[in-house]
Amino acid sequence: MQAVANDTDENKKLEIMENNAPLFSSDEIIFPDESVERPYTRYGYKISDMNFLVPEGTVSEVLQNQNIFMLPNSPVWIEGLINIRGNIIPVMNMGKILKSVKKEKLTNILILNKSDNTATIALLISDLPVSLELNDSKTSTKNYPDILHDFINEGFSQNDVDWIEFDPQKLFKKMADKADI
Repeated sequence: MQAVANDTDENKKLEIMENNAPLFSSDEIIFPDESVERPYTRYGYKISDMNFLVPEGTVSEVLQNQNIFMLPNSPVWIEGLINIRGNIIPVMNMGKILKSVKKEKLTNILILNKSDNTATIALLISDLPVSLELNDSKTSTKNYPDILHDFINEGFSQNDVDWIEFDPQKLFKKMADKADI
């Protein structure tokens, strides 16, 4: 049976090659069907029990077990500073801002750098980021703490898990202004 199926498949391939018939027209490749919803890849990370997306237009990097240098007299949500290739970057602890009751040792640092190089910060995160295939399935962002609402761009749902994109640089600028740093 298997040999018959293979012969049929081979015959189809030979027929296509003999007729020089392309598998796809150039219009199908260059101008894909806009009505077909295609997922796109985003990266997500966890802080406490919340899921966040790396903002679009942001370059990110993950560091593990990086030395964090304490910054005396700083707000509780500033873990300290790290030196990455000669750049001093503040490390923020979102768990402390969100007053998370979950106590966990955070050893992963996610560096977020806006593509226009206007702001670079680092966040302590629970686990390594994950790759997500998202489509346009929007979700509510009401379940997230009030402190984040002014900084949330949008929310998505994938496999019944909500992910939000928010602007941590704007949040920390507001927090720094409030703390008068």
